[in-house]
Amino acid sequence: MAMLLESRLLIARGLRNAQRVVRPLGSIEDLVRQVAPGRSFVDVGAMWDVHGKIAFLAEECGATSVTAADISSSTDQYRAEHERRGSKVRFVEGDMHEDRVIDEIGPHDVVWCAGVLYHCPNPVLSVECLRRLTRETLVLMGATVPAIAGSRNGGVFFPALDAKERRAYDRAYSAVAAPGKDLTRHGLTTPFDPALSYVNWWWGLSPAATAAVLETSGFRVIETKTNGFHTRIVARVI
Repeated sequence: MAMLLESRLLIARGLRNAQRVVRPLGSIEDLVRQVAPGRSFVDVGAMWDVHGKIAFLAEECGATSVTAADISSSTDQYRAEHERRGSKVRFVEGDMHEDRVIDEIGPHDVVWCAGVLYHCPNPVLSVECLRRLTRETLVLMGATVPAIAGSRNGGVFFPALDAKERRAYDRAYSAVAAPGKDLTRHGLTTPFDPALSYVNWWWGLSPAATAAVLETSGFRVIETKTNGFHTRIVARVI
């Protein structure tokens, strides 16, 4: 089974590399410039590895108001950049699954959420919470798994994998990771640890499964761009 999985992921990596040349996903910054002007904007998961970068860009692009939200505290880098810019970006710390935090963040025209969903044990609940924050447009992006043969809306529950299967996925993601990225994936690089909660990688949903979750949670998918291992979806509130 592990050898079959390795072979399937090797093929998927080859397809991903070809897709990068033939049909690239495009610039994240350009997408922010497209959706932010004249809209209220919130980045859910704004701190890890980006330190509010997307929120600051949305403000720079003419968003009417900007919120950066994260379950973690604001970073030193974020606070320094906030001061340097004289920024009006508002920061909310807390778990987006809690009613109190949803109320504090409040609804925004545009909700940006990157690198979050696969860290959530209940991705349907997570998307429903994002829907409560979204007035118009949701941009959702993050790690996915290549489509599974015979199951268009398939997915992989990472905590249930044995060690060989876990390593196969970890190697596949490492092979397609951007240079300079931290390659530690808790729950894949390391054994799953319930005490780490959201730090773990919980789910590998296929691109189609991710879109299906959105479409059953009050969104209409407008655009999907994927290379199998990473998917970017723009959706509108129904």
